[in-house]
Amino acid sequence: MPAREIHTEVIRPSRSEITALSRIPVASIVDAPGKTGALSYCLKLQTPGLVLCGSAVTALGPDVTVRRAAIDLAQPGDVVVVAAGGSKERSCFGGVTAAHMQTRGIAGVLVDGMVRDLAELRRLAFPTVARGTTPLNYDYPAGREEGAVNVPVDIDGVRITPGDVVVADEDGTVIVPREQVAAVIATAEASMSVEDEKWWARRGQSLGAVQQLTDSGYKIV
Repeated sequence: MPAREIHTEVIRPSRSEITALSRIPVASIVDAPGKTGALSYCLKLQTPGLVLCGSAVTALGPDVTVRRAAIDLAQPGDVVVVAAGGSKERSCFGGVTAAHMQTRGIAGVLVDGMVRDLAELRRLAFPTVARGTTPLNYDYPAGREEGAVNVPVDIDGVRITPGDVVVADEDGTVIVPREQVAAVIATAEASMSVEDEKWWARRGQSLGAVQQLTDSGYKIV
């Protein structure tokens, strides 16, 4: 990943595509491309009851000025992705920054690290995904020499390219590559429709699982 670069152009999916993804559960989105794109269970939505969905604008490293540059370049509906290396020692995001981002229409934040001011984040109802919380933050500058804005970043082995879509709910977080967004929406919506019809048809009926297990060699005692 190139350091000390600021890229200003991001190719984003359409607003209608973002809206469609925001209405699909993360579990169904993960299933659609063959169970890919999910981040670790350690990266959790810290603001229960909310959904995070938007195009990624990336900040490489935990430095506050690098992060502010990403915020300045973010458009309404974007998600700022802070690739802070997964550190659990210090936080690099909090309530004051969230309040500012909210006034700019930014959809939320994904922090590969820790955050603080959790009560404020929840009061603001600002969708926030992180590894956890700690009141201890960085002394800045912090890693600014290796920072970058809007470059591809890797989190939990998943590549996040600016313009990819970040979707998070209380099940977890998934990254949808920009070029796959339309296909994922179509596949997920079709699959959910089939599942709904299947379970509606089976309502109140036996699932036949005992017989299936018996046929495969289970012994009934």
